[in-house]
Amino acid sequence: MLALAARWQGHALRQLLPAACQAAQLQQERGMKLFEIFSKEERAKRKAKLKEEMQRGYFDDFRDFRDSKGKVFAAPQRLAPASHAPAFPRMQVLLSNGSPSTFPPAATAAAAAAGSGGSEGSSSGGGGELQPAAASLVCLAFRAGAQPMLEAWAGGFSSRFQGRRGVALYELAIVEGVVMSMWPFKQLLLRNSSKAAAKYALPCRVLTHFGAMDGIRAGLHLTNLLTGYVFLVDAQGRLRWRASGSPSEQELQTLLRVTEELLREQGEPALPLQQAQQRAGQQQQAAVEGQSTPQQQAQPS
Repeated sequence: MLALAARWQGHALRQLLPAACQAAQLQQERGMKLFEIFSKEERAKRKAKLKEEMQRGYFDDFRDFRDSKGKVFAAPQRLAPASHAPAFPRMQVLLSNGSPSTFPPAATAAAAAAGSGGSEGSSSGGGGELQPAAASLVCLAFRAGAQPMLEAWAGGFSSRFQGRRGVALYELAIVEGVVMSMWPFKQLLLRNSSKAAAKYALPCRVLTHFGAMDGIRAGLHLTNLLTGYVFLVDAQGRLRWRASGSPSEQELQTLLRVTEELLREQGEPALPLQQAQQRAGQQQQAAVEGQSTPQQQAQPS
């Protein structure tokens, strides 16, 4: 009886085995079909995201720029506290001579430069390594159309702090396109940047970052690629103040004031009041002469 039961059980298992194999094969096929479906969905999502980014670049940025005059965010009235200030994102850049570097420079580089007899806390117009400064104004742009905005910020900043210790000025160009990152366009961009370094009263370092920077854009809230951005960074690489678009007179005065505060905080000597007043008078006189010169040239001799 037991032998008969065992024989029947074996016969039943042999009958069930093909059915189990068919079920496993069917489940595997279903899994492959689901994988194909999800892959198609992922491809569709990527295409939709690419289309959205293209539309954002050509339409939304222009509309936002027109409506807000390039003001992505309002310039604050005071410095961000050092304890709460975020770090400026570190990125790989090329100097105007093509040398690679990292921005912002590490604060430890200042001690190394001081120990080797280098200039401490300042930025020169040459092609050496970047050194941290007590107050660095970083003028950032994605498009050439934002250059006049950056020059409006940097011009007033450089005139005010010309000859001051602990102050640095940077122009940071972001080139995300693949074509412009290739030869010969890359070399042409670097060559033009070297020519633009001497247009301010304060030495200016022109930096270029090639490649996508989605994470950095999100971290700095760079939502519009048509406008210009300025950031005030301390010696530790912390972001202490920021603005966007063309500066109003009040915003420019706020930048100069918070820079003086940052210099005092970082231990740099303040400019004497008499010297500051004298420099302000020279700037006003230069502005008046710049406005009157075209009129004088228009008058017949």
